[in-house]
Amino acid sequence: MTGDFNLDGDNNPPRYDMALPIRQSGQTLGNLQFGLDLTRILVARKQLVTQGVLIALSELLLSAGLLTLLGLLITRQLSVLTTASLRVAQGQLTMAPVPEGQDDVGRLGAAFNVMSSAIAERVEQLTRANQETADIAASLQERNRELALSHAQLSAENAIRLQTQQELEQALQRVGDRNEQLNAIFELSPDGFVAFDSQQRVKYANPAFHRLTGLSASEVVGLDEACFSERLAQACQPKARFPGLAALPEPPNTGRGTGHGSRHQIELAAPIHRVLQVALRESAAESVSQILYLRDVTHETEVDRMKSEFLSHAAHELRTPMVSIFGYTELMLHMPFKEDKRKEVLGIIYRQSELMIAIINELLDLVRIEERRGQDFDFQPVDADALTRQVVVDFGVPTGRQSPSMPATTGPLWVRADRKKLMQAVRNIVSNAYKYSPEGGDVIVSLLPSHADQPGRLGIRVRDEGLGMTPEQVSRVFERFYRADTSGQIPGTGLGMSLVKEIIELHGGTVEVHSEVGQGTEVTLWVPVTTGPAPALPLTAA
Repeated sequence: MTGDFNLDGDNNPPRYDMALPIRQSGQTLGNLQFGLDLTRILVARKQLVTQGVLIALSELLLSAGLLTLLGLLITRQLSVLTTASLRVAQGQLTMAPVPEGQDDVGRLGAAFNVMSSAIAERVEQLTRANQETADIAASLQERNRELALSHAQLSAENAIRLQTQQELEQALQRVGDRNEQLNAIFELSPDGFVAFDSQQRVKYANPAFHRLTGLSASEVVGLDEACFSERLAQACQPKARFPGLAALPEPPNTGRGTGHGSRHQIELAAPIHRVLQVALRESAAESVSQILYLRDVTHETEVDRMKSEFLSHAAHELRTPMVSIFGYTELMLHMPFKEDKRKEVLGIIYRQSELMIAIINELLDLVRIEERRGQDFDFQPVDADALTRQVVVDFGVPTGRQSPSMPATTGPLWVRADRKKLMQAVRNIVSNAYKYSPEGGDVIVSLLPSHADQPGRLGIRVRDEGLGMTPEQVSRVFERFYRADTSGQIPGTGLGMSLVKEIIELHGGTVEVHSEVGQGTEVTLWVPVTTGPAPALPLTAA
């Protein structure tokens, strides 16, 4: 509180000003300022002094005690008013009212009481307003805390929602990618797939199903099981018809509700002959009840058939000389023979053993070639003219026959080949030329340059004037164990030409066979040409 209460000051007019701070809970809310005009007090004092002087002068006779009492009374009222003003200035607004009266001091006391009441009422209003403001501030603060909590919760929910949306989008992207992958797999798969819906009707058939069966998707989509089974059965051969979906073996009970059943084979008659393996798989999906699976096993079936025939032929070819060896050996063990007869039997055993060794060697050659597919071939530039002449020189010509004839040397003719394997192929062709011309005749070996039908290849041709072959025999000449001679008089294993074909094809070439019955046979081995080896650099003295 600030103020200067001095009635004798130089202020004109004289005033009394004060400032009262308003505090609540240790916090300053504002300042209450008010002031008193002391002019009337001064005027009143002057009047009283004048009256006193006049009374003292006029009533000098009055006793000094009455004058003193009257002065004390007036001074006391002013002191009470002054003290009350100081208390108000100090903030003590609740106090007893000052005395009032009809004189100036009394009227001044009444005015002071009114003023102090108004100030107290105003302070009370301000206090209530401050309290209300504090309550509103507390309420706003609580509301702000609630809003902040709600905002945090909404932010967390939005983050969760955003993360869930992102995860959903990622999941949808993965599903889309998976569908694209599955569609690509079904479109590109060499195996046929037919899916049936929950009503057991064809829902989807991939392109491979059309390639395998000749039935397009538009022909089968929408068909029920019975109609589909009948349509597929009509495309099959009578001996291996499609039995129908209901007749396919059920999948084994694995506890999972789905699985592959036992596979069944059918044979198609159109558009081309195929052997298909079919199986039925049940589906747990609501939109797909089952899937029919078709796989082309024509090649595997043909390979199995060829293996069976190969083993049968091999066993038969090995059994024939083995029976002779076993029989003649048993005769020699149990019966005495003269020397000339014994030599004859031993000669038969020797020739049959030699035949067995030839069969086994050629079988091993075929197996090695098929297993390694030319990986053990040592390809390099080979002079076909020199190689062919070496085969002719080294060949053991049968007694009474002339050696193969060849044109004069034409110089190096380079081909890309494995020298040993190519010599083996040419040797087999020359050997066959002598075997299948038992009545004699020339065997001619020649080299042919490239032409339009065989670009980039050189031909090694062997021609004989022997028995010849029919067109049917020519078409089967490369089959294993097939022999054009059915009399059994011409020795051989039936593997030579198939071995020649394997060797030449692994060289990147082809084999041509032309023959007429009674006119002889002409076999040409076409081998890729190449450039000769680089010349060696001459040695120079250091």
